[in-house]
Amino acid sequence: MNKWLNYHHLLYFKVIASEGSIADASKRLLIGQSALSTQLKKLEESLGQKLFERKNKRLILTEAGRVALEYADDIFKKGEEFLQVFNQQSLSTKSLYRIGVVASAPKVVACTIMQMAKKFSDNSVISMREDPPDELFKKIATHDLDIALTNNLTLLEKNDLEIKQVGTTQVSIYGSKKYKNLSKNFPNSLNGSEFILPTIHSKLRYDLEHSFRSMGIQYHLVAEVQDASVKKTMGIEGIGLISLPDFAAKPYIKEGKLFKIGSLKDVREDYWLISKKRKIKSPITEKLLTDFKI
Repeated sequence: MNKWLNYHHLLYFKVIASEGSIADASKRLLIGQSALSTQLKKLEESLGQKLFERKNKRLILTEAGRVALEYADDIFKKGEEFLQVFNQQSLSTKSLYRIGVVASAPKVVACTIMQMAKKFSDNSVISMREDPPDELFKKIATHDLDIALTNNLTLLEKNDLEIKQVGTTQVSIYGSKKYKNLSKNFPNSLNGSEFILPTIHSKLRYDLEHSFRSMGIQYHLVAEVQDASVKKTMGIEGIGLISLPDFAAKPYIKEGKLFKIGSLKDVREDYWLISKKRKIKSPITEKLLTDFKI
């Protein structure tokens, strides 16, 4: 007798894999934990394989579970494309290519990678979202993103991933016109100045504070900001000094909105592209990993 795939069971499995527990998946799906456990058991019985094993109170995918998740991601991705095609009343198939960019990355970088992805495939709709590094890593692991740009590999589990460094950039201190004179006697001139810094979990924040301590500089923290565009706006408004990669500051210097105070020679920012290794590789992903540079 032929077996029929229950797509509800497959969806429940996918969410449990994403959340890592029956309890969290239950909240997300608004389904009782007992009912969800029963549905998962039915799927495992149907496949004849255990999909999870329990470690430290978390559900971890077995080898069979990882294979099943790859198929589940592909199935639901195709389902999204199916609805998109028919909801737009167009039979021209356009696949969805999903890019994640770390929220602290300059917007010019986000625009560049999006334009390049579009260039490599006119038949794809490019979707972009910004997240902290840990969220990007989760979405790559669960196939919710095709590729992600990050400036921090801390806490990244590198199994089954393609990782490519795409650039290293000098980081300098910038400020509005009222801070322009601080370029004299730099870096000692920074002592006691107001700063807008990246949030505490950022690698750049750690590097900046390490540099300041090594130079004996004490600063006044005005705000912690993750979003690059918000940070630049606050810097332009004169709320405090900001750190930026030099290439990201060029247009604002040209317009007279920001002034370079000085470079921190020991502070640089590295960028990587990461993607999940797949049996069937996306040509867009392959092109970005090969050609994209900062």
